[in-house]
Amino acid sequence: MKRNLLVLSILITILVITGCNVTQEQAIDYAKETFETGIATETKEPNRETDLFSYFLPPGLNVQEASENNLILSRGNQIYIIFSNPAEDSLSTVNYEQDREVEEKAILTETYTDEEAFSYIIVAPQEDDEYKVIVGIGGEKGTTISNKANIRSSVETIIDVIKSVTYE
Repeated sequence: MKRNLLVLSILITILVITGCNVTQEQAIDYAKETFETGIATETKEPNRETDLFSYFLPPGLNVQEASENNLILSRGNQIYIIFSNPAEDSLSTVNYEQDREVEEKAILTETYTDEEAFSYIIVAPQEDDEYKVIVGIGGEKGTTISNKANIRSSVETIIDVIKSVTYE
């Protein structure tokens, strides 16, 4: 009986450990899927504002710093930097062109354009098995460093914030 319980405990532990490991390919698939879903969903209503714009702050996210065009947000140890450029409209590709040049080692570069906006996601490997995640919609963009397991929630968080930006 004790032996069976020990074997069962070991099997459950192995399943939990292997089930939580996300491969790079899976993480990229999750990022792409979340991006595609996120840009198609309804915009969240702004619940915070700066002197220049209003935005939606997702639950669990804290404002570390707010300046005229930028926000530094955090959730635990993860930092999100939100850039807002009111000079660029929702169809602007300026941020994308700049980010694409800088992130030469990107393992995911995806764009989407419709009549309302130009959107993009770039994911580039960093040190220590982490990834730089950049999501932009026209003149708004967000950047964070994420591990593979959190890449989906990182993309979702950035989209929720940047998609909600409205100027006063």
